[in-house]
Amino acid sequence: AQSPPLPAVPKGNQITLIGEFIKVSNYEESLKKFGTNYLYSKMFKYQNGKNVRVLTKEQAELIIRNFDFNLFKENSIYNAFSFVSEENLKSLIEFYKSLNGKIDQSGGLFINNNVIITNFTGYLNKEVEKTQKNN
Repeated sequence: AQSPPLPAVPKGNQITLIGEFIKVSNYEESLKKFGTNYLYSKMFKYQNGKNVRVLTKEQAELIIRNFDFNLFKENSIYNAFSFVSEENLKSLIEFYKSLNGKIDQSGGLFINNNVIITNFTGYLNKEVEKTQKNN
């Protein structure tokens, strides 16, 4: 069996540029908004012909409040954006600055990829499972 590939690491000025992109794009706020909506969609599951509550609104909000964005940023966001050239990162930063950090009114539209979404929804699903076991 082959080991999974090591995560990509930003090089040179990419670290600074990714950090600036995260800030000007309101990435943390947008990701948490996505997470909240995702958890709201997971509040019920269909079981034995009925909708069964899996998670309360308060539990969903607690999961988001306890989410360690800084750790996630280091392990997922920097990895995902390490494939973006410095030139493109600079363009993204200027783009977000020109829009005051929001593509849409709510700030819920943000740039992501499979690494970010898979890791974040995996984290959220694990937290939902822990919450269910503790009830």
